[in-house]
Amino acid sequence: MSVHSLQDIFIKAVSSDKLQLPAFPAVAMKLQRALHDRNTRIADLEAMIIGDQALSSQILRVANSSFYKGLQKITTIQKAIVRLGVRQVAMLTMAVSQRSLYLVRNPRLGQYMEKLWQHAFASGLGAQWLAQRCGYQALVDTAFMAGLLHNIGQLAILRLADELCGGGDLDASRLSEALVLEVLDSTMHNAQGYVLMKRWNLPEEYGIVARDHHKEPYDDANSLLTMVRLMDQACDKLGIGLRHESSIALGATQEAMRLGVTELQLAELEILLEDWGSSQTQP
Repeated sequence: MSVHSLQDIFIKAVSSDKLQLPAFPAVAMKLQRALHDRNTRIADLEAMIIGDQALSSQILRVANSSFYKGLQKITTIQKAIVRLGVRQVAMLTMAVSQRSLYLVRNPRLGQYMEKLWQHAFASGLGAQWLAQRCGYQALVDTAFMAGLLHNIGQLAILRLADELCGGGDLDASRLSEALVLEVLDSTMHNAQGYVLMKRWNLPEEYGIVARDHHKEPYDDANSLLTMVRLMDQACDKLGIGLRHESSIALGATQEAMRLGVTELQLAELEILLEDWGSSQTQP
């Protein structure tokens, strides 16, 4: 099977409405609305989070990661809110709630999904870190979500492949690693990502990042897009995700120079990402 023939199968499936686009998680939707409602109280947000114990435990794990670690371990959602702030905890909850979107039935495809999830979350954390360190405070929240969602088109493609394999329309044994990676790296995932953003009624700025994060030349006046592109390369350099290109010199990239990121900051970012990546392989 060739890349073009596999793409043709996907295109036909999409046009025949076989593609069941994933729904934005209910918890994430509620939190997104609550954050934009001036009448929402901190207690309301806390109740939404604490109501799901599994979700709460995952949030605490992230809150104690290298990106947020303080002198004392965070053991409760209340303590997480005190240290990180209610908006940050809400953002983490929205992110963690999307973990379920990356679960598929086919174990072969599941391996790619796990790597895709790690890349997405690391990109979100890293993009937010860049916004905080490089003087883009107004983009701190949006940088996190843009990084998390930028490769959502790859998620849509893998979920479609899982549906087609489950329905007998696609033979999973014919999906070699090289073939899957080539399809995921194609421009198809950019277009699908933009469609999914529209379906979820998310802000246009996220859709633009999903659509243009591999575009050349790109709009370097778009700081949000620039941060996500840099994080994409940082994750690729460290092998967090589907690719590993250790030869990437982050300091020499157009994105790093455009953002004014120093070599020292990039070194710190790499350490944080490596710590994050290693923590994901631990039970």
